[in-house]
Amino acid sequence: MPEALARVKRELGADAVILGTRSLPPRAGGLLGSGGFEITAAPHGATGEQRGAVAKPADTGGRLTPELQMYYTRLVEQEVADELAMRIVRRAAARAAAPGRLKAALIDVIRESVPTTGGIGDSDQGLRRVALIGPPGCGKTTTIAKLAAQLSLKQKRRVALLSIDMHRMATGEQVRRYAELLGVEAHVAQTEQCVRDLCRGLHDVDTLLIDTPGVGPRDPGRLARLAAMLRAARVDETHLVIPVTWDARRQAAAAERFKGLGVTRVTFTGLDEAVGLGVVLNAIDRLQLEVSYLCDGQIVPNDLREASPERIARAICG
Repeated sequence: MPEALARVKRELGADAVILGTRSLPPRAGGLLGSGGFEITAAPHGATGEQRGAVAKPADTGGRLTPELQMYYTRLVEQEVADELAMRIVRRAAARAAAPGRLKAALIDVIRESVPTTGGIGDSDQGLRRVALIGPPGCGKTTTIAKLAAQLSLKQKRRVALLSIDMHRMATGEQVRRYAELLGVEAHVAQTEQCVRDLCRGLHDVDTLLIDTPGVGPRDPGRLARLAAMLRAARVDETHLVIPVTWDARRQAAAAERFKGLGVTRVTFTGLDEAVGLGVVLNAIDRLQLEVSYLCDGQIVPNDLREASPERIARAICG
């Protein structure tokens, strides 16, 4: 869709009026069975008769007003999935009390579509045990370092790091280096009993951040062992770490794989590689999980933020 919109602007000018859009079904023999998008547009300033001569607007289940079409196009340009973008603008149109209130209604609808947790819970009840889990290469260890830095330096929590990667000792060394730089404790455990003993011995710590091994889709034994280690740690929060740049099928497969480990929320990484924040809305709509954090780079600790529905909505709407 973004490519199609760019072509419209090249051929009809930057001020071209979008009259309608629709998704096309896959064509027989097409590349991987892929379809496409059809956009009906006219040059800026064209009369109603001239616009009708260009093409008949696509039927989208009730035509969009020019203002709704403008916001729909904005959402699609931000990489919001076509069907989700249509649902959002129609909900906003039904809610807007007056034409001039459409943008405010759109922001409200998007904000309500982003369920958040407010980051990691407080530790008033003793040691707070937080695990980050996910597929290989999703950014868990870097996210752990960012969390440790923000919790210890900004929130003044007493933080410790624990690596329970049972197969890659190098990951434990990476956690130790981060801990040394931050001035916090670091531990490595490779058995359930080691995890239990460690947790019992953490008397001067209020938040334990647990780094876990990446588990692929064809390794059920490793997943079962990870589940046993997390039970031994008696985890309070389990954050699923997922890159927003992964395709829908890969995200859904990861969420399905880890749901049995007590996932309570999701942290999205890779926002710096996404064209628009709409990918966050797509992932939330797909996974149906509350969002804790958004990672938009590799810099520790800066490139990590608590998920804010307000900030996401305003960034998408412009």
